[in-house]
Amino acid sequence: MRRCNNSFQAYRYTEMSVLVLLSVLGVVLLYLGLFNNRGAIAGVGIAGLLAAFVLVAADWHLESPLFNGIIQFDTYARSFSLVMIVVTVLLFLFGIDYYAKVKENVAEQYALMVFSLIGGLLICSFTNLVVLFLGIEILSIPLYILAGGKRDSFRSGEAAFKYFLQGSFASGFLLMGLALIYGATASFDLAAIEAFSTALVGGQDMIFLLGLFLTIAGVAFKVAAVPFHFWSPDVYEGAPTLITAFMSTVVKTAAFAAFYRLIANLQLPGAVETMLVVMTICTLFLGNIVALRQTQFKRLMAYSSIAHTGFLLLAFLGTDARTPEVLFYYLGTYAMATVGLFIVLTLAKRAALGDENIRIFRGLFQSNPWIAVATLLMLLSLAGIPLTAGFVAKYRVFVISLTQGYLWTTVVAVVMAIVGIYYYILVVREAFTAQEQESKPIVVAPLNWLVISICGAAVVVLGVMPGLLRM
Repeated sequence: MRRCNNSFQAYRYTEMSVLVLLSVLGVVLLYLGLFNNRGAIAGVGIAGLLAAFVLVAADWHLESPLFNGIIQFDTYARSFSLVMIVVTVLLFLFGIDYYAKVKENVAEQYALMVFSLIGGLLICSFTNLVVLFLGIEILSIPLYILAGGKRDSFRSGEAAFKYFLQGSFASGFLLMGLALIYGATASFDLAAIEAFSTALVGGQDMIFLLGLFLTIAGVAFKVAAVPFHFWSPDVYEGAPTLITAFMSTVVKTAAFAAFYRLIANLQLPGAVETMLVVMTICTLFLGNIVALRQTQFKRLMAYSSIAHTGFLLLAFLGTDARTPEVLFYYLGTYAMATVGLFIVLTLAKRAALGDENIRIFRGLFQSNPWIAVATLLMLLSLAGIPLTAGFVAKYRVFVISLTQGYLWTTVVAVVMAIVGIYYYILVVREAFTAQEQESKPIVVAPLNWLVISICGAAVVVLGVMPGLLRM
């Protein structure tokens, strides 16, 4: 028994060391920047993230409560944490080329991404609403700075201001919602709140109901669900491309993991269920319809991200034991496709001298056939075309929604999925259309080629063999 307890304590310390490691890593990166050791920044960051990956993956199926149980490192938290760490590693690899000609504040940007990642790990594993709030703030505050990373760009400054302003309002909604929930239940503990909601079945508590509305509104801001999506297109467009990729993958994964953890075992009142259904339909409709008219690639990806939020929200309707697995697969495959596409955008944008119109992809197949093919695969995955991971992800979400009895909501989702194919095909058409006149060639650095290849291959391999990505 003593050996068992010692082993469990050692495991707990191992999980705690993940948070400590990443915190120290962020500080080390800042010091490397202070001493102007640019060559080591990305390498140290990647090494630290890989060490964190090993620590998170250790003893996969064991559960480890920390700080008297307010944080729970279980399989659910560990799975989403690994997705975020892997995506961050890919972005750091991309960053070696992305920041090659940047002279200032490179270490700070890497460090802020690591600090934001810590917030993501916290909200994946919270069992106490105080940790949820603190985690969201730790996740968000570095992003307010990162969104304005281009100090000489008006768009970047505007993006940071809008994100900060609307994020502050969202934090106010969330904090007020948590306060009302505490007022109704006398607890911030998730288990106690779930017990209260179960005992409330058949009755009604207006304070608790209003608290749920405000809390869901605060979290919905982070996943860019309608009507809390207004920040997304402008911030995506104005933020540095690497940061946009970070927000659309790591932040989205963390926010959805927290969102589901929050409501998974609650007995939601009918009004809250109706709110989720309406939010899902509006998000699907607005994301896909508005994306049809976008010509700037970043804005197109912003509305595409909103549309995918709608598909993910389908899995929240009702209660299904398969939902965590489906969310994990969907977010993992979505992140791989999105990272690769933003790297391709950066390369095409350089060749086009800063233009972000989708026409910058024209002639891609002529100059780099493999990069064009990888781009095609990633776009088809986002569109949900068969034999790609995106198709499997959407299919699984539709199955859950139908199983829970949301027939008409699923019909709307299927129609919107078909509509969404169009704006992805527009980009494919540009990539495989021959360039009519001489233009600057698209230069692909070896590391960028590697990351794009990994992302392009992953969406096909995981589409053909979806069992490879399981919790």
